[in-house]
Amino acid sequence: MTSSEERYRVEVLTSVEDLPPECGTIAEELGISTFYYGLEFLRAYEREPIQRVLHTRYLVIRDIDGQFVGFVPCYVQGDPLRALDLAEDEVVLLSHVWHCSDTRLAFRREDPEIAAAVARTMETLARELGAGRYGFINVAEGPSRDMLVAAGFVPRHIDTRYVIDLAAAGDFEGYLQGLRPNARGEYRRQLNRARDAGVRTTVRVPEGAEDPSSLDLFEKLMANVGSAGYYDKERISRFLTYVPSGARIVELHQGEELLGKAVVFLEETKIHAWAGGYDRYEDARVKRPFSSYYLLIAEIIRLGYEAGVRYFEGGRRNGPFKERYGMSPVELDAFIREVAP
Repeated sequence: MTSSEERYRVEVLTSVEDLPPECGTIAEELGISTFYYGLEFLRAYEREPIQRVLHTRYLVIRDIDGQFVGFVPCYVQGDPLRALDLAEDEVVLLSHVWHCSDTRLAFRREDPEIAAAVARTMETLARELGAGRYGFINVAEGPSRDMLVAAGFVPRHIDTRYVIDLAAAGDFEGYLQGLRPNARGEYRRQLNRARDAGVRTTVRVPEGAEDPSSLDLFEKLMANVGSAGYYDKERISRFLTYVPSGARIVELHQGEELLGKAVVFLEETKIHAWAGGYDRYEDARVKRPFSSYYLLIAEIIRLGYEAGVRYFEGGRRNGPFKERYGMSPVELDAFIREVAP
């Protein structure tokens, strides 16, 4: 039997600009996220990474006949969410970045030997680039997980992301009607109170860099949930200059005050509530009769319906709130190996 080294070749590239044309179309071809695996996002994260990235590499896989099979973006990075129990200042070679909550193996074939060939290349790269471990994060149930297990990786649960099937509910009113009575009543109260308080919502396409001071809300939210440093307002501001096609900015204002803000990404079938923030302590201090968080989520769901997408991706963490308000959990695993001595 031909070995996987002979059946598959893995080429290592250092720039998104060097990727073959197939990398620009494979996400749509496979039905995986065109946001996370599109060249626009990869280019943006290469140029303006939101988290510190020491090295970026792209693994391009071809078969023995030279046919393109798939690719894997890889990054030497830390662990801002403290999901992997890394030592202080330890780095690891991972696919994808932490800001991707839906990692897949963008392969045209569901063959564990491809994953095995990629793993060998990742181990060599990790050793060369000074990382003691390598692997994959934020992988859900499905073919990618199955291939990694078959290739000898051991899964470890690290997080949960939350989704809504918007099409199943029909429209925003249908979504509300699908909630339990207490939750539906509370959501309506929040929306009515915000309307009575004169809160207004704007949705726009980003044009150039966002004012970093308006992104301070992102930093505050993550600090409040125990993940300070996950967002950097200066880096996000620059990052957004490279992702105009699918990005939307959702803002909540009361008078001249910015209450909440979110960065949303649209793709053909999904809307991603990708980054956002509000200051819950300020809401409490001034005794607002509503929560800005409820309003942000509601406006993003409405935007999803307006765009005609099927799924709302509600991000990770804050599970009790998200499940109460109709979001279904999707468990995420890491597949990490030590670099052999």
